[in-house]
Amino acid sequence: MRYSYYITNILLCLSLPETVQSRYTAAKAEQYAIETRNENTDSGCAIWKNNDSPIKDDLHAWKTELFWYNEKLRERTEFAPDVRTLFNKDGSNKDQVCRDYADPPAVLVAPPAAVDGSVSDPKTIQVKPFLRKLRRLTDGSVDLRYEFFGKSQQLSHDDKLGYMEPLLPPLRHHQFCEGDTTAGMGWLDFIIHDFGHMCRRTLNKTSQTVFVDLGATYNFNGGGVDTDSPAIRMIEQYRRFGIHFDHIYAYEIRDWDVDTVYNSVPEHMRGPLHWINVAIEADPSSQNNPHRMLLEQFGPDDFVVIKLDIDTPAIENPLLEQLLTDPKLQEIVDIFYFEHHVEMEEMKPYWGEMDKSIVESLEVFQKLRKAGIAAHYWI
Repeated sequence: MRYSYYITNILLCLSLPETVQSRYTAAKAEQYAIETRNENTDSGCAIWKNNDSPIKDDLHAWKTELFWYNEKLRERTEFAPDVRTLFNKDGSNKDQVCRDYADPPAVLVAPPAAVDGSVSDPKTIQVKPFLRKLRRLTDGSVDLRYEFFGKSQQLSHDDKLGYMEPLLPPLRHHQFCEGDTTAGMGWLDFIIHDFGHMCRRTLNKTSQTVFVDLGATYNFNGGGVDTDSPAIRMIEQYRRFGIHFDHIYAYEIRDWDVDTVYNSVPEHMRGPLHWINVAIEADPSSQNNPHRMLLEQFGPDDFVVIKLDIDTPAIENPLLEQLLTDPKLQEIVDIFYFEHHVEMEEMKPYWGEMDKSIVESLEVFQKLRKAGIAAHYWI
């Protein structure tokens, strides 16, 4: 039994993506959070504080692995070139380009010490180079689950978009549940993107890349570029892994001077930016419905990301429903970020009383993932 973990990893490394039977496979922790709905309360933090939970050890390992994963990502400080410009016309070099620019830096050995002070298993250090060679015999990519989350195995997976974080309360970073609830409120690094997999499976040389920012609240105080904007930080993370956006559609209801807007975003965003200073409308036939714009201008071969955070459930929920029910829209949208306001004890000071429960939200996001959209919670 002592080597069962490594045998499992060898089998994972040898398995080809085409052999995956289910398009979306939820992590064990995600399924537990949904299936134990009768045990759930309105607390978003109960799952992290339950010492009797069967996934307690998995969550503890996940926290440590997530920490080291983000430490490794921070090594990528420069923007990578746009991978599409490097693809050959026949795509024959795509795997090499994606490996060089979209895959995260590989972990040469296991982390030297966990957050709790424990040291790496020496067997892991010995076996990782061997497993990596086996992995290179398949599609050449860095396997996030094996490379960074091998102990907990808590990553969900979509055949097209790769690995992603499990859907869990409190619908944001787990640090929110440790100590002061303001901690972790604005942290984005609970979100896992499999950029290498996206590069190989969703991008072509002629793909258009689109970021739709619904609720584009930048720092419009005349203080220069807004380096703290979550949307800007996310756009720049994509650039660090070779995905440059051709179009950034920024919808915002508040009236702002255009010069102020453009002075608030980095130079690399000014060319692609479409500033749409109107109120978003949920009516599918309205020209101010962003979904209508996507359906009219883009197609399945394009790479489309939506961030929805306008703090207006009367508009957000119908937009969400359209995404859940429109097959053509599902073919176009690849990534969806949304701060879903639900009934959660810890968020009542900010959200107030809400209709939907935490588990209902998890089910909705999982439904989106099963429809081929990598749905992530926003902050």
